[in-house]
Amino acid sequence: MRRIRVFRTTALSILLALFATPALHAQDAAMRNDRARVDTLRIPVPELAPDGLRVRVFLPNGYDPLASVGYPVLYLNDGQDAEAIALQATMNGLIDRGEVRPLIAVAIDMPKDRMGAYGFSDRAAQRSLVSPLRVGAVGTQAHAYSEWVATRLVPAIDAQYRTRARPEARTILGWSLGGANALNLGWQYPDVFANVGAFSPSLWLSPAPDEIAGIQGSRFAQGMVAAGQYHPGSKFFFAVGDAEETDDRDADGVIDVLDDTRDLIDGWRVSGEAEPRAKGLRQLGHSVNLDHAAKGTRADASLFVLAGGRHAQASWARMLPVFLRWAYAVHAPPLNATGTTESWQRVPSRHVGARDVDVWLPPSYGRDPARRYPVLYMHDGQNLFDPALGYTGVDWDIDGAMTRLIERGEVREAIVVGVWNSPLRFAEYMPKAPVRTDTVGSGIEGGAIGRVEDIRSDDYLRFLVEELKPFIDRRYRTRPGRDDTAIMGSSMGGLISLYAIATHPEVFGGAGAVSTHWPACDGCVVEWLAAHLPDRRTHRLYFDHGTAALDARYAPYQQRMDAAMRKAGWREGGAWMTRSFEGAEHNETAWRARVEIPLRFLLAPER
Repeated sequence: MRRIRVFRTTALSILLALFATPALHAQDAAMRNDRARVDTLRIPVPELAPDGLRVRVFLPNGYDPLASVGYPVLYLNDGQDAEAIALQATMNGLIDRGEVRPLIAVAIDMPKDRMGAYGFSDRAAQRSLVSPLRVGAVGTQAHAYSEWVATRLVPAIDAQYRTRARPEARTILGWSLGGANALNLGWQYPDVFANVGAFSPSLWLSPAPDEIAGIQGSRFAQGMVAAGQYHPGSKFFFAVGDAEETDDRDADGVIDVLDDTRDLIDGWRVSGEAEPRAKGLRQLGHSVNLDHAAKGTRADASLFVLAGGRHAQASWARMLPVFLRWAYAVHAPPLNATGTTESWQRVPSRHVGARDVDVWLPPSYGRDPARRYPVLYMHDGQNLFDPALGYTGVDWDIDGAMTRLIERGEVREAIVVGVWNSPLRFAEYMPKAPVRTDTVGSGIEGGAIGRVEDIRSDDYLRFLVEELKPFIDRRYRTRPGRDDTAIMGSSMGGLISLYAIATHPEVFGGAGAVSTHWPACDGCVVEWLAAHLPDRRTHRLYFDHGTAALDARYAPYQQRMDAAMRKAGWREGGAWMTRSFEGAEHNETAWRARVEIPLRFLLAPER
C-alpha cells in the first residue's frame, strides 16, 4: 500500500495511508489543530513523480476536525507559488474578517515536467491533448495528471480532513498553464469540481501553436467547450490583466489573453458575422458576467480584468482576494429587488449541497426592533425576486407582491426566505415516502427516470428544518412557531411543500402548492398525501393549476386530491383552497400573475 509522507511545520511528522487512511482520533486531531496550520504531504504520482509530489494543506484558523459541517476545499496548481501570492495570509485574513467562509486550501507543487503535466485532456478518450511548441510539448501528461488529481488526490484529502465531499464544495484554481489545466479539470471532471478559477489562463494552446494563423480556430479550450453541453451547477471565474502582453493575433485591438478568455465565455466571434464561429459558455446556456470588476453578480461565468495586471505572481496575488470572495463569500451579491433583502451565498449543509438563500424583510423590519414576524419559506429561490436571476428572465415578483399586499393590509408583514434549487432539483423535490417502485418517472414525456435510492427529499427537508430554519430564527426576529411558519413552491416545489407539511406538521402550519406537478411518479403523491394530511384544525393547504401547456394535465390529479380532502373532513374555503386558472401556463409569468392569491391565503391577517 502506498503511503503519504506527512511533515508538520511544528516538526511533528506521521505517515498517512493514501487510499485507506482511517479517521483520526479526536485527541490526535485536536492536538494537530493546536500545534499547526499547515500539513506538508509527499504523495507519489506514478506517471509524473514516482518519488512523490509535495502537497501542502493549509487549514483555516480555528479548523475543527470534528465540525458538524465539513469545509469546502480549494485545490491549487503551482502550489509552490503559495507564498508568492500570499495564499495563507489572504485566506485567513478574509476568514477572520467574516468576509468568506472557512475553507481548506490544498496547494499542489508543480511536477518536474510542468509543461507536460499542465494542459488539456480528453477524459472520455483517456488521452492528453498535446500542443507541440518548438521549445517543448505542452500537455503530454495532462490526462495522467488530471486523473491523479481528480481520482486519487481528492479522495485522499477527503479521507484525511473534515471536508464536504461534494462537487459544489470543491474548487480548482491555477494560473498560466496551471489555469488551463484548472479549466480542464473543472470541465472534464464536473463530478469532482463544480468551481473553477483560472488566472491568466493559457487558452491559446492548440495542436498547431506555432502557426499564428491557425491558432484561432483550433484552440483546445474553445473546442472543448463548443463541443460540450451545459454543465449544471458549474461556476467559472476567469481573471486576466490588461497589461499581460501586447500580442494580438487576430488584429482586433484586444490582447490575446483577454480575447481568448472572452471567446471562451461569450463565443468566438469574427467581425461581420452574425453568429459565433464557435460556441462559448453563454451559447451552452451558462449565464455570464463579462465585467466582474464593475459589479459582481451570480452568473455562472465571470470575467475579472485587473487594471495594470501582468502575467506575474504579484498580479495573481491581487486577483486572489477577488476570487476568494467570488467563491466563498458569506454574503451573495445583492438582489435587484423592492425593499430590503439579505443574501447568503452557498449556505453549507450536512445533508445536501450548499446553495444560495435570499431573505426578504418586510417594510417595518428596520423600524420596529421589538416586533417579530412570521416566515414563508419558498423553493426555487432564484426565480422569486430578481428577473436577472430567473430561469426564464421573469421572476415571481414576490418582493413587489408582498409590498403591495402589506400596504393594502391584505397580509401580515412577513419574512420571505427564498431557497435556491440545485442541479439535483428533481431528486430533492420528489417526495420519497410515496414511491413504492425501484424507479420514479418525472411525469414529463421524454423526461428522466431516476432510481428511488437517488431521491434526496428527506435530506432536503432536514436541511430546511434542522439547519436553515434555526439559522433564520437566530439571525432574524421571527415568530418561530408552527402557526407562523409556511412553505410554498411551484411544480415540483409544490410537491415538496406538501411533503414538508405532511412529514413536519409540527414545523409548518401552511403550505402552498402552485401548479403542483402531480404526474411525477404516476401521481403516487396523491394517494400518499391523502393518508398523511395534517390536522385540518391547525393547518392550511392551498392548491392551484392552470389549464394550458403542462398544467393542462393536472386537473384529474387535483380532482382526486380534492375528493380526498373532502373525505378527510376538510372544508373548502376555510383552511383549504383549490383554484384553477383558465389559460394559465406552467411558467413564472403565470405564477407571477396570480401569486397574490396564495400569499393572501397563507399570510391572512390575524383576527
